[in-house]
This record gives sequence, structure tokens and C-alpha cells, in this order.
Amino acid sequence: MNDCIFVGKIIDDLKLEDEQNTKVLRFSMMVEQTRTVRGGRRISDKNALWFEAWDSGAKTIFENCTRGDDLVVKTMARTNNGKTVFRINEFKTMTDRSIPL
Repeated sequence: MNDCIFVGKIIDDLKLEDEQNTKVLRFSMMVEQTRTVRGGRRISDKNALWFEAWDSGAKTIFENCTRGDDLVVKTMARTNNGKTVFRINEFKTMTDRSIPL
């Protein structure tokens, strides 16, 4: 199964584009991972990951989110020209408690 869930901060200005007779939104998010290393010390790593949303999901994110917003996304990983892109299947903003993932 190829399901990935991320919590991150949108780090791009959002731009809605037309492609294949529908809308697509491509953007990156900063995702933080915290882990405990030997001795109990906690380390935090931040990574910029690429995401894309299509059709109504693209429109909804574009209309309701902006750079700096926190977003929870359920995605599928895909490789495109050697670059891993996470295609968004479900999402919610950190303030939206009405949409379960």
C-alpha cells in the first residue's frame, strides 16, 4: 500500500494551473521529523517535500490556503523524472477538525 500522511507548512506561493483539461496545484511543504538518538537526546530534521493536488482538491487548497499555512495531507508517492512527488488524496488545514483523515 502506498499511503503517506504528512503534517507540514506550505513554503511556496500557490499557483493554480491548467493541465490535461483540469486544474493542478504543485507546491512544496516543510515537513519536520523528530527522533530520539542514543542517550535520549531528541533531534529534529526538516525536509522540503514536493506535493501535487488535482481537480477539486487543487481548487480547494488554492482558495483556502496560502504560504505559511499548516496542512495535513494523505498522499501517494510517485516518481516523475527522478523526483519523488506526493499526490494528495485527502487533506485538511490544522484548524479544520471536520474532515477526518
